[in-house]
Amino acid sequence: SPSATMVDALAGCLFEDIQYEDIQVEAAVGRGTFGVVFKAVWKGKDVAIKTIESDSERNAFLVELRQLSRVSHPNIVKLYGFCDDPVCLVMEYAECGSLYNRKSYTVSVLK
Repeated sequence: SPSATMVDALAGCLFEDIQYEDIQVEAAVGRGTFGVVFKAVWKGKDVAIKTIESDSERNAFLVELRQLSRVSHPNIVKLYGFCDDPVCLVMEYAECGSLYNRKSYTVSVLK
């Protein structure tokens, strides 16, 4: 099954297995490296849900899950965990949007 393959590929990584039913999805806020990003609420806090749209995006998903599960720093978006049905990352919600948008805004203001 896909979730068994995912768990095998992520042995040694720390994250929570989250049930999608525990998430209240509010609105789509953009696109990520893969799939659509939604603002949602999980355990009373705002979160970003990054979804997978196709099997070809699975590798990018696994890389991001593996990388984020190994770091903890106040300047890096926190990974809370993932759901396996549907497949998605559950991450800290960055109120100001993506770093790409923030950089573009800063450059345009400075011109």
